[in-house]
Order: sequence, then C-alpha cells, then structure tokens
Amino acid sequence: MKKLLILIITALNVMVLPAQVKPNHIFADNMVLQRDKPIKIWGWASPGEKVQVIFGPQVRNTETNKKGEWFLYLDPLKANNQPKDLIIKGKKNRIVFTNILVGDVWVLGGQSNMEFDLDRIYNGDLEVASAHFNNIRLMTIPKAASQKPQQDFERINEYDGWLDRYDKKGYWFVCSPETVKTFSAMGYIFGRRIYMASQIPIGLIDVSVGGTTLEAWLSSEILNEIPGDNKLIAEWNKKVESFDPKENLRSKIANWERRSEIRKKQGLEPVPKPTEPDQNPALDRNYPGSSYNGMVAAIAGLSIKGIIFNQGYNNALSGDSRPQLYAKNFIALIQDWRKAFNDENLPFGIIELSAGGTPQTLDNYETQMFDPASYIREGQFNAYKHSKNTGLVAIYDQQENWYHPRKKIEAGERMARWALQTQYNLEMGWEPAECIAKDRISGRIILTFNKEIKTSDDRPFEGFAIAGKDGHFFPAQAKYFIKEKDKAGNDIQDKTKLVIWNELVQEPEEVRYAWARNPIGNAVNESFRERIIPLPSFRTDSWDYPEAPFGQDELETYRKKTDSLHNQAVEWLKLRKILEKDMK
Repeated sequence: MKKLLILIITALNVMVLPAQVKPNHIFADNMVLQRDKPIKIWGWASPGEKVQVIFGPQVRNTETNKKGEWFLYLDPLKANNQPKDLIIKGKKNRIVFTNILVGDVWVLGGQSNMEFDLDRIYNGDLEVASAHFNNIRLMTIPKAASQKPQQDFERINEYDGWLDRYDKKGYWFVCSPETVKTFSAMGYIFGRRIYMASQIPIGLIDVSVGGTTLEAWLSSEILNEIPGDNKLIAEWNKKVESFDPKENLRSKIANWERRSEIRKKQGLEPVPKPTEPDQNPALDRNYPGSSYNGMVAAIAGLSIKGIIFNQGYNNALSGDSRPQLYAKNFIALIQDWRKAFNDENLPFGIIELSAGGTPQTLDNYETQMFDPASYIREGQFNAYKHSKNTGLVAIYDQQENWYHPRKKIEAGERMARWALQTQYNLEMGWEPAECIAKDRISGRIILTFNKEIKTSDDRPFEGFAIAGKDGHFFPAQAKYFIKEKDKAGNDIQDKTKLVIWNELVQEPEEVRYAWARNPIGNAVNESFRERIIPLPSFRTDSWDYPEAPFGQDELETYRKKTDSLHNQAVEWLKLRKILEKDMK
C-alpha cells in the first residue's frame, strides 16, 4: 500500500498545475541538447501563462493551454562543446540551467545487462579511472512502473536492494571517475567510443530496469494492436483482481513458519518474519506497458540521436517463453520507441541476448540446444532484418557461467562500430556475416554466406549442428567449400561457403549454429578488422520452440510437452555417444 500511495502522490504531483513555470525534469544543469534537429522544450505552468525560453541567440515564446501545458521548439543547432545557459521564464519565476552542451543524445534501453554498472565489469576499474570526459553527460531515469503514461519523473536518491546502496537518479552528471561508477557499463563504453571518435558532446540516458520483459517496454497503444498481447494483459488483470494483501501476507508468514522449522532442525537461525505483503501486481514493473509508462513516456518527445537496446533474459525463461510473440513485439517496440521520440527513422541498435549459464559442450550438446534463448536471439535478429536503420551485434562469445556476464566492453565497442559507420560516416565494418542459402549435395549440406568468414581462433569451425528429418541435431564438422584447384593442383577455397556434415547423419536436412543459451561457436567475419564480429546464431529449419500458454489451466499440459522434448534431447545425447563409440 505504501508503494501504491507513493505512485498516486507522484501522479498527482505531475497533474497539479504549478503556480510557477516548471519544465520536464529531463531539462537540467549539465544536459546535452540534440544537434541538427528541432529541439522540443516542454513543461507546465498556470493556464494561459506566457512562457519564454532562451538559449544562445534563440528566444522563443509560447503560452500554456487550458491544462497548464506548454511546449515549443528551438531551431536545429550545430554541435557545440562550449557550455551555455538554458533560461526558462514564467510569470512568477525564472529558471537557469547551466553548463548545457549541444551534441548527440543516445537512449539506453533494456534490462539488467544494460543496467549493470561499470564498476562491476571486468576492466571496469580501468574504465572508471580513465573516465575524464567533461563532454560526456550521464542521466539515469529512476525506476517507475505505472499503468498510465507519466508526464515526468522524480529526482530521487533511489535505493538498490540488490547492492544495498543509494543512487542519485534523475540528474544529469558530468562524466568523471566518481559519477560513472554506477552508470550502465554497456552504455558508457558505447558512448565513450562515440565521443572519442567524433569529438561531439554525448548525452547518455539510461532507462533500463533489471528483470523486465519486452512487453513491459511497449506502450498500451501498441500492446492493444498485437494479437497475443491481449491474452497476456488478461492474465495480469486476473492476478490484480485476485490479489488480497491480507491473504498474501498470511501465506508468506505460513511459508516462513515452515522454512523456520526446517532451519531450526538444521541448526540455523530463522530469517526475519515477513511484515509486509508482496507488491500489488498492478504496480509490477512487468505489468504489460508499465515500465514504458513509468519511464519512457516521461521523456517522450525529447529530441535524441538514437537508441541502443539489450534485453531478452526474462523472455527466455524456459517455463514462460513465447519466442514467436517476442519476435512480433520486438519489431513493434522499435516502431513504438521511434514514435515516442518523434522520428520514424531513428537509429536503433540491438545488442543480442547475452550468454550466460551452463556452457554448451560436446557432453551436453543436445540438452543445451533445447532452450528458448536462441529463439529469442532469432527474434532480435529478425527485427534487425525487417526494420530500417537498425544495427545488430551478437555477444554470445562473451561468455560466463552467470546470467550477468561481466564482459561488457566488447558489447559496447561492437555497437559503437555500427553507430560510427552508419551515423558518423566513418569507415568501420560492423555488419555480421549471414547465411543466405542452403544446398544438399551427397549427404552433406552446403551453406552460403553473404561475406567471407573464418574462425576466431584459427582452429576448425565449431558450433555447427546437423540433423535429418527426425530433428536430432548432431555436432557437425565444417570446412570451406573447394571450388576448384589451381595450376599446381592446390585447393582453392571459397570462404563464403561451408560444407557441413556428420557421418552419423546420412540424409541431412537442416543446420543450426551457436544454438544454445551459452553456446559453442567460433565463426567470425574474415575481413581483418572485423574478426571480432561473431556470426549470429541461426538455423535453417522451422522447428519452433513451443509457445508458453497464458492460462494457468494450460500450463500443466505445456510443461508435460516441454519435459517430453527435454527428455528426448537427453535420450538423443545418450544415443549419439553410443553411436560415436561404435564408430571408433
């Protein structure tokens, strides 16, 4: 109830008409205004009040409407690293924001792997110590969930329960070793590289929240247009309607009592007794649209350069994954966020789902392939292919046995290559090779790629799998296709084609590559400066992962199906090892 009251008060604070002129909180000291675009400035004041905005030589005037809302546009500005004041005048007050630069503003979206702070990654201490960039500015939007779009956000000292610390959010900070420590690692690395290459002031706005699904980041308008999302909303509404705080607390206490008895028998002290019910599902960050409403909507209309986005973990949970719906929603999210920031061609960079969890090996190959994570990556790749002005980088090679792999520097750098090539006109290869054709010849499959590939470690290709009609994917060998021989009789390889085979698969049908949550795979672009760009995971088949149902009454049947498929993978693994032993 306390959290509900806070949200209600926050909403009312936004809705109440101020006696003085008040701009949206995105406008503040140290910010970066977007260059080369009309710059929207907006806020609130008394109905009919005249408002004036001054920036450099530009003076703009407007008047509030009956609701006390005002907005205006500054003419496009060139990049400028000389600080200026932004002045906003109303009838009763005058606000001066200082140290304002003009450059490029990038929004950082997603969940915890985007949110993960710089000080906790590998080489993070080195990056923190080196972060003396007065022309990079950092803003983290406070976490907020709402069923209605919010017009603004609060400036708060937000408590982080995971790390038991407080972080100041809703303020623009000049980048320094002190201010950058808790900022998004991926986002900072991306922005740092853009700034170093372009020398244009960079503003970074982090709107990521750990543990969020993609649907939490879609507007209600878009959610209502996509078949399938209405069922998701209906299930959440059932949770809201059935939620009883008193009963919830009683249940928590009963569970605590049972666990306490077990701990006593183990010689352990009981954990503290629950005193508060769980959060009402209506206020959950994953109620469809709630994170968008609470955070993105609060800065919608801001002129920005582009977006980078890293998400997927919560949509790849094995018991609640819907990869086909996810693929539709990801395309919709790109359109949705572009609309929010008033640019239908806004650059959108996709950092694919991070690797994490048990690494795939030849001893668990088949069982690790049965996982929704690869299908979620496929949905992200398809969104990249079917949306204009998008970029994509794969990062499954930055592996750790944890769902928060701390290898974030390569991810940010790879995304920066896309931005520098496509948005800053620097010659910078970034596009990953793609499989564009499949042929079957004499018990083997020939794959054709749109550019030459090689292995990252100069060892044989790894990570390819091949299957017949039964769908049993065996680890496969792969080598370059020999197109002809030279005059000396030496083979001439075609590095755009790979021959894929396994002697145990006599009539192969399909191929998959790097198909696991934490996969084997060492294929990269062949071009010298692009050998850090992995080949994205892909498949040639259409054997989809089963979509999770929405209704609780259907879950038991679904779980039986997925358990059966997992058990089949276990049996296939046993069978392969027997067949391999017999071949020796």
